[in-house]
Amino acid sequence: MRVLILSANTGGGHNSTAKALADQLERFGAEYEIADTLAFISETVSDFISWGHSYVYRKLPRLFGIGYRFEEKHTPRFMYEQCARGAEALHQKLTEDHFDAVLCVHVFSGLMITEARERFHNMVPAYFVATDYTCSPGVSEMKLDGYFIPHRMLFGEFVRSGVRADKMFATGIPIGEAFYQTIERTEARRKLGLPTDRRIVLLSCGSMGCGHLDKNALTVAQHLPNDAILVVLCGKNEKSYEELSPLASEKMQVLGFTDQVATYMSAADLYITKPGGLTTSESIAKRLPMILIDAVPGLETRNFDFLIGNGVANGARNWRQVSMLVQKAMKNPSFMEKQIEAMKRFTAHNSAELICKQIVLQNK
Repeated sequence: MRVLILSANTGGGHNSTAKALADQLERFGAEYEIADTLAFISETVSDFISWGHSYVYRKLPRLFGIGYRFEEKHTPRFMYEQCARGAEALHQKLTEDHFDAVLCVHVFSGLMITEARERFHNMVPAYFVATDYTCSPGVSEMKLDGYFIPHRMLFGEFVRSGVRADKMFATGIPIGEAFYQTIERTEARRKLGLPTDRRIVLLSCGSMGCGHLDKNALTVAQHLPNDAILVVLCGKNEKSYEELSPLASEKMQVLGFTDQVATYMSAADLYITKPGGLTTSESIAKRLPMILIDAVPGLETRNFDFLIGNGVANGARNWRQVSMLVQKAMKNPSFMEKQIEAMKRFTAHNSAELICKQIVLQNK
């Protein structure tokens, strides 16, 4: 069996989901290929949209939020029309390379394969994998064979967007196998060279390092109790890393990009992060209590509200409130214990494994 996984380079989350699915497909003996959806239009278009998304997301978050709210209230025909430009090239790829199924981990890919199926009558089974705790704009325009959604409580939202209930499967958001592995806290700290006699608060704002880390990490560190240390993961935000590194101290460690996030989560007592679908799903799998900062309005605000509403996170709209919540968590262990119990009820399975098992079985 050959599966095409269609992703997009708009942040690290979608590619991380694609990789998690690819690893599980390999375990089931299936062949796969991961492709950049926008490259079927052109490499130039892909580079421009990916750069533009990252720039607006990091530098102009309010504008990003305005654009998202507009898409929520209007039929996203422009988005569909742009994605449709790559439908012919995608159809050729599916035909020439003889794929048996398509997994779409971005709205762009779901729209493009929808157009390819309608225009060229390409009936290769295609599925959408949602990577946020909401039904994103554009899903209403898809016509696919199945929809893997993050939680059963989102069924109604997807149905209201036109998705048939019998085509939905509440599997959770696919994350890497490493986040399901249990590493004892002391062992994780020794592996990373972190102190074993202090409480550790992890701070990260995604692979792009959103949320003005350079302006706010020091404030958070200063308000920690004496037995706690802040570990800041700057991701690919080199500016934040360069500005924070000289300020590192016994109360704050600063790192750039790392592929050891799962181990850092195992080492931590508390996690401050933005409400990205992948990051929060990883934290839930690790049973690591979270304080969310609503850094980028729009899609992640939906994640913020859903996760806090279900008790698996606490959150704040500004950094001053974040510091207050961190202090509360440090003083009151039950504050975090309640989250851990809610996380256990929220999900207890390997989402990527569930999805790939179903794809393989359905297409034998």
